[in-house]
Amino acid sequence: MNIAELKRFIISIEIKALEKALVDGEGKSQFVSLVRDRIENLKREGTWIHQFEEEIPKTRSLSSELVIRSAVTGDFDRLLDIRRRASLTNKGDLDLIAAHPEWLVWDDALLPFVQVAVIDGKVVGFATALPVEDFLELEDLFTDPDWMRQGVASALIADISQRGLRIEVSANHHAKAFYESAGFVVVHVVNTIGEPQFRMHLYVTSNRN
Repeated sequence: MNIAELKRFIISIEIKALEKALVDGEGKSQFVSLVRDRIENLKREGTWIHQFEEEIPKTRSLSSELVIRSAVTGDFDRLLDIRRRASLTNKGDLDLIAAHPEWLVWDDALLPFVQVAVIDGKVVGFATALPVEDFLELEDLFTDPDWMRQGVASALIADISQRGLRIEVSANHHAKAFYESAGFVVVHVVNTIGEPQFRMHLYVTSNRN
């Protein structure tokens, strides 16, 4: 699958998920018109794709300072794009995601809990950490595929760690090695749709006085 084919696949999955959301919530949401507009924009985007290079885009070096800040409403489309493209970087997951297109739908209600990594004014990754009792649940951690393996995800985890709370995450086998390199340890394994997930914890020393 080349880049153009992958792009079309991502678009088709998101369209299916949004169309399903419309059917399930028809007349119940004030965002119906926005969802319909998004579907039309995606269809137009699909017709614009003609030819891309066959190889995966080369990663870029972090020549500029990486800044981490809280997400704002204007980041939403960029975060959604990063999330859907990063989710499909593992070809072994494509069939599973195709069977569950709703996994690529993201709720903007999560924005208050999101930190974004920014380089040269462009968002290149983000993390969602939800407070749950006495720990933080790492709900999302995604890096723009063009910036993977450049320290973006590690910087986001380091930023979250400054809050002084234990961080927990459910990781698949693709992500397990990364989280272990970041200091997470496997606590137990849970069964989920598709494959077992490793329940992992990062124990953080509190900086509170």
